[in-house]
Amino acid sequence: MTISLTLRRTYNDHPRPEDDDKFWSIDCDGCYVGSLVLHQGPSDTPPDWRWNFHMHPGRHGNGAREGMSDCGIAPTRDAALPDIRRAMERYLEFIGPEGWAAHVAHMEWLKARKEATRKRENRA
Repeated sequence: MTISLTLRRTYNDHPRPEDDDKFWSIDCDGCYVGSLVLHQGPSDTPPDWRWNFHMHPGRHGNGAREGMSDCGIAPTRDAALPDIRRAMERYLEFIGPEGWAAHVAHMEWLKARKEATRKRENRA
């Protein structure tokens, strides 16, 4: 299965502009699936990049997924990318087309709910 993974900045107008490159969204085939964030731990350790999937694959979302990772840590953003791709490919294989369709439907529902809320707030 060939997938298209894209990183996009989570913030383009972060309150601290120097933080704009620290927060990234992960999209798979144009649909949001997770986050990649630069994390600074204790001051005596170098920062690392942490990623996590935020998937809602219907009935496939619960239960243990033995040998499967939906999060990880890497020393650099570039080093995280191959790990994210491998994990996403395995995750998609696990949830199958039904689970992916459930996630896409969930994200469309969230988008519609956000738009409805925005319209309601603009009328007030």
